[in-house]
Amino acid sequence: MKRRMLRMALPALLCLGAFGCSTPVGQYFAKRGADLGDCVWAEAGLGWPVAPFLFPKTKGQVMEGPGGAPAPSRSPWRSLLVPKLYVRVKATDFAVVGDGYAQPVSFGWRGRYRAPGSTVALAAGCPLYRNLEETEGTSADTHWLVLTTRAYSGTPPGPGGKLAERFWTGVSATLLLSARLDFNLVELADFLVGWTGYDLLGDDDWPRNLKEGVAK
Repeated sequence: MKRRMLRMALPALLCLGAFGCSTPVGQYFAKRGADLGDCVWAEAGLGWPVAPFLFPKTKGQVMEGPGGAPAPSRSPWRSLLVPKLYVRVKATDFAVVGDGYAQPVSFGWRGRYRAPGSTVALAAGCPLYRNLEETEGTSADTHWLVLTTRAYSGTPPGPGGKLAERFWTGVSATLLLSARLDFNLVELADFLVGWTGYDLLGDDDWPRNLKEGVAK
């Protein structure tokens, strides 16, 4: 008898669970999960010399100068002959030290403010003077360790999201292979406060379907 009642109740419970995902209760937990995901930026990929062979976008690029932006090279093979090594340590946008130049092809999670999936990133730095990082949908340009400006190629985050972007801390390196691991304490605070129902950064309704820098 108990088994029969359980078999009858199970479909009803599944229907209620599916229905709950579209209710305010289901959205509440989805938003908490999104806030938690925004706390971490983790990715890995390929650098020189593998990336130029597999991804033509990384060919034929050289630096304009120390810590400068990339510029097309007259010889597309120069990018294959010159090693591209890069290391960066960041303690918020107000303490960034990077050195080297690399265009890795990375795969990983970058929060909601950047398009998901693989991307050809750019990283260039000269110790103490300048550090430039560009990835899908955003760039961060730092002068003299503390003067960081950010730009967005697609729909930018709101004021709270822009504030949180300045508080990433972590390391990034491209030494044949590429890896990046950053953590954001402001996003963590948004996640924790969010359990009370208050959206600290005002990003709970951030569009999740991003393609080619356009929010849908």
